Amino acid sequence: MPSAPRLARAALAALLLPLLLGARTVGRHGEDPIIRRTEFGVVHIEATTFRGVGIGLGYTQAEDYRERVVMSLLRAKGYMGRTFGKDSLESDFAALRVHERVEQTYHLLDADTRDMYDGFAEGVNRYIRANRNALPVWAQPIFHGHDVAAGDIGTANVTAARNLVLRSLRKDTVARTSAPPGNDADVSAFDIAARPVLGSDADVGSNAWALAPSRTTSGRAILLRNPHLNWNAGYWEAHVTLPGKLDFYGDFRIGSAFSVVGGFNRDLGWATTNNAPDLDEVYELELDPSTPEHYRFDGTSVPVRYDEVTVRYRDGDSTASVTRRFATTALGPVVHRTADKIYIVRAGPEGEYRAGAQFLAMMRARSLAEWKRALAMRARATSNLTYADRAGNILTIWMASIPRLPHQSGHDSLPVPAKGSADIWTRLIALDSLPQVQNPPGGYVHNENDAPHYANLRALLDTAKYPENVERGELRLRSQHALQLIANSRKFSLEEVVRRKHSMRMLLADRVKADLLAAVHTSPLATDTSVQRAAAILRTWDNTVAPDSRGGLLFETWWRRYQSLARDSAYAEKWSLARLTQTPRGIGQPAKAVEALRWATIETTRKFGQANVAWGDVHRVRRGSVDVPVGGCSGALGCFRVLTYEEQPDGKRAANSGDGWVLAVEFGARVPRAYSILAYGQSTDPASPNHDDQAAMFARGEFKPVWFTAQDVRAHTKREYVPTP
Repeated sequence: MPSAPRLARAALAALLLPLLLGARTVGRHGEDPIIRRTEFGVVHIEATTFRGVGIGLGYTQAEDYRERVVMSLLRAKGYMGRTFGKDSLESDFAALRVHERVEQTYHLLDADTRDMYDGFAEGVNRYIRANRNALPVWAQPIFHGHDVAAGDIGTANVTAARNLVLRSLRKDTVARTSAPPGNDADVSAFDIAARPVLGSDADVGSNAWALAPSRTTSGRAILLRNPHLNWNAGYWEAHVTLPGKLDFYGDFRIGSAFSVVGGFNRDLGWATTNNAPDLDEVYELELDPSTPEHYRFDGTSVPVRYDEVTVRYRDGDSTASVTRRFATTALGPVVHRTADKIYIVRAGPEGEYRAGAQFLAMMRARSLAEWKRALAMRARATSNLTYADRAGNILTIWMASIPRLPHQSGHDSLPVPAKGSADIWTRLIALDSLPQVQNPPGGYVHNENDAPHYANLRALLDTAKYPENVERGELRLRSQHALQLIANSRKFSLEEVVRRKHSMRMLLADRVKADLLAAVHTSPLATDTSVQRAAAILRTWDNTVAPDSRGGLLFETWWRRYQSLARDSAYAEKWSLARLTQTPRGIGQPAKAVEALRWATIETTRKFGQANVAWGDVHRVRRGSVDVPVGGCSGALGCFRVLTYEEQPDGKRAANSGDGWVLAVEFGARVPRAYSILAYGQSTDPASPNHDDQAAMFARGEFKPVWFTAQDVRAHTKREYVPTP
């Protein structure tokens, strides 16, 4: 958050900038948008049509991420083989099948959504044409709206489904001593080229808060948006304006017109946190022994359908092609076959084509009722959504395209036998039946990727009231840390929310350090010099991972060693619903804990020269020319300021995941007020001034003001232009 002198300098710059720029105008015609870049390269797009908004997004994303945007559209188009040769064609099969769905549905989308898709493709094409000499030869202006829309088509996770079947069959084979032989020929005939699962990342996570007017000093609702993903995830900050129809500020994801993960307009905003819904079921169908390539369903013989997909690929100076067959049914794609059965996956998101339309409707909504109508489309497959608005409403809802099952769930271990329509799911669980908490007592809701039932401690949801395929789980340390910060009666300003967001406390230390020191006192190793030194360090440590804090690195090294030794018995008391915000806690294996502490002291000294090294001496933000200390740790350790690190050749650890994009917004009577930070900057180009200009600010816990009104945007504009036709 800017200091007072910094804000004063910014105000002075706002007064001088119009004089420096002069009263210049940008010539444009028809659908051409005006692009204004404010401090830190933040993009503000003003257009007269939705196609113009799309052009602005496509062009500016390509400016900041260059070949990455082009590559994402090539992959979506199914042109990897044509572009790079036979070794790159594998994903084209899935892409061309997705394109078939686009061709079936594109005309069903509303005109505004189609215009955004078409415009985005045109914006990327314009950038390629304007920068032909600066781009690789394979980057060609060949894209259209279908290629962009392809990224929003829902698909079944056939790889996971097939793996489930194979695991189940292996278990069955082990359980039965007379298992029939396999039939690899049949398997290959029904094999499917899987589409990669998007977003599968060990570091995925997020924090989100919404505070009601009763909990803020201004009497206005506040929303906090804080995703955790790898620092190459492509979060990108933009503001899109179409007078009278659209005025939205948020984080877009690179490569799409509608990968809007969170943001706000004048009236409302939302944040997302990843959830873990069970979106599909794998069914076991009996093959018809009397009719080849048919299965029995509803008492009749139904043919398996085969789709042929031909992929062309570059072969020297010419092209060649390869064709594959994909087995499918009216119930879902075939993922495996045995001598007498086929296995299909039936997924809630399969074939859904309206994700972009839903995003646009959410961006344009003016009230909670309108926003919920957008959600009712059910076109977004997953995510917890945390919401706040100018009217003072707050809400969190566990969203998922989750089936309403007529049977017990097979979860991720068993296929479900199905003989007819009564045995398979046909509808999604209704929107109103999904876990949600709206305007609860206490005036707050939160989510940190845990199950949705603990969004407010005074409005806990009963898991027994929801179907078994709705996510369950414990309240982990990161979520408990969040509750310590906001589940109280205090009132917060927007600035205080930002400060609390950067809490450096490691909650795990609060739960186990006292027991560890007690174990040292009674241990046979109590006289060991390494153990004594470690205990002395931990006694004076403040249980934080602030850059200048000493003891956190030793504690983290100890905990990871201790966990590997104690495994499931690391805690004396595991998490329980009865003590949901006080557990887990304590040391379950005292002797192993002291043994691990001795090892950690020796190891930390060996690697860093001393056991009492400051956290920031080792943990750094390194981006371009920036190399500065930073605080933050893994959510598994109970940090709310989440960062993970990659060890560097010099032994330092560079932040590469976790906190990166953060947004905090307060909904004013007329205009929202907000702060944001994007640690890895607007551009991936090391030569860009916007590659590393926010990195040091992020490390210090500072935010930049968000410019939202037309007056503020113009006052802070550093560059104004129209995308080259």
